[in-house]
Amino acid sequence: MKNAKPKKRMKWNTKCRLCLLPSLLGTAVFFVIPFIRVVYYSLIKSQFKRDFVWFENYAETLQNKYFQLALKNSLLLILIAVPILMALALLISLALSYGIKWVRKTRFAFVLPMVIPTASIVLIWRGVFAENTTALPIYLLFIWKNIGICVVLLTAAFASIEGSVLEAARLDGASGFVLHTRITIPMIAPTVLFTMLLSIVNSFKIFKESYLYYGTNYPPDHSYTLQYYMNNNFLKLDYQSLASAAVLTSILVFGIVMGGMALQRRYDR
Repeated sequence: MKNAKPKKRMKWNTKCRLCLLPSLLGTAVFFVIPFIRVVYYSLIKSQFKRDFVWFENYAETLQNKYFQLALKNSLLLILIAVPILMALALLISLALSYGIKWVRKTRFAFVLPMVIPTASIVLIWRGVFAENTTALPIYLLFIWKNIGICVVLLTAAFASIEGSVLEAARLDGASGFVLHTRITIPMIAPTVLFTMLLSIVNSFKIFKESYLYYGTNYPPDHSYTLQYYMNNNFLKLDYQSLASAAVLTSILVFGIVMGGMALQRRYDR
């Protein structure tokens, strides 16, 4: 068949877009469209009287003392637990990169929190912290649950540093402390920032662990977070307070992530 036309081959970019289409469709159906409905509910008077009140629900939510308490506790979790988590993860990752024997032998323990069911570890937590009346158990539970993924990411970043860079620094007289504070950690700064952002986002998802630990919708004031506030408003069918709190929380998370990504791009230059 000399006159047969050659078959047109699909471009690589088109193939990639077609492969992404199911994922994008699922994201639109299960995330984007529901979020748009949440924004809509936050702007109307009620689900029965759908008059637009615009930002009135947001003003009431921001003035609500329980929302203020939940916001304060969620921010405290970020300010206290996340830095401790990052510091521990960096130390463990450095120990693993140096090949310290006892750390390497126990490295599997850092992955266990990602596979052990939360309900089982909460039983142990209740026994250990039975007399505790602070938010310490929730902070430690958050650190224990998230340290594994942080160690994996940071260890991979340390392993990607070329040995010649470290050898040159040691020949120039850089000690261990200077070597890491001036060379290795700045070199993996984008990964550190990404890991920190991931930890901050995960701090907003500590509700399941906290709920199982306290076994109630109304924990002590020191552990009442934004997810408790939204969950309780859902149970009360107060969709306007729920929707406005969800949008405000999304704006907060989005602002933190955008700020972190801006810093990350600065290091990538």
